[in-house]
Amino acid sequence: MLRYLGFGKRWFGDAPMPEHKRINWEFCAVVRGKLAPSFEKQPTPLPVSDTLWLFPPGYVHGWVGVPGQTCEVLVLHFSAVPSAVEEAVENPGYIAVRLSPAERKRLLGLGSELKPHYWRPVLTSDIRAERTLMDLSLLILRNLPRGTPRPRSPHLARVLQAENWVRQHLEEKPSVVRVAVVVGISPSQLNRLFLRVRKESPKRVIEKLKIEKAVHLMSHSNAKLHNVAVECGYSNASNFCRAFRLAQGASPTIWRKEIYIQYRRPRLSEKADYKSHGRSLLVDA
Repeated sequence: MLRYLGFGKRWFGDAPMPEHKRINWEFCAVVRGKLAPSFEKQPTPLPVSDTLWLFPPGYVHGWVGVPGQTCEVLVLHFSAVPSAVEEAVENPGYIAVRLSPAERKRLLGLGSELKPHYWRPVLTSDIRAERTLMDLSLLILRNLPRGTPRPRSPHLARVLQAENWVRQHLEEKPSVVRVAVVVGISPSQLNRLFLRVRKESPKRVIEKLKIEKAVHLMSHSNAKLHNVAVECGYSNASNFCRAFRLAQGASPTIWRKEIYIQYRRPRLSEKADYKSHGRSLLVDA
């Protein structure tokens, strides 16, 4: 499912995006100008043009551009990707592919086509988003060796069933025991399935789904933190803020002011801040 779309100019040359974790899979394509990912305690590579990157959830990175220049990007976050893409990303940690002129033009078209569906969804919006995910996945996989085909995990369907149920019942503070009952297996079996398919415990995945919903709520409304906490299954705002900081490396307040502003379409009153984002990340507000 599409969780975020950003399309347009960015000022990462003069105001780089700080390194932070993503909750979802992040596809980022630079379609005009130059861009490069930045990493904690690692040299930053030189910005490049016409490139598509894919980062898995939890990967800490930021973005930098060329000083004095803007770049145009297409950024999409998805809660899940095809299993073939997951397997491809396991070894290098992230993937980058160069784009041909035709592919760059195609991505520009996808961004223009999908943007109104993200901001004003209609009946076919989810279908268009899934089609875009397939196009991006094929681009990411095109240069990888074919290898020996591996069968689809027979346990994936039950894991997806559990995750989808959790997403719909977060406000009820679902426990691992309750999720196991819903999918018809024991808690120990559920734990084994998640470790096999997701490489994480169901408790950890539930926590990620709670943070994912919180990010969605905070990016689509000005809801108070208490209300966000309740809807995402936290007892109070304090517990939510601690969990969010642990997952994202910044408090919800800082995330809204210094990180999320880089993702969403800036309002007229925020143009100045939008161009100087990311400078006070270490100072909580």
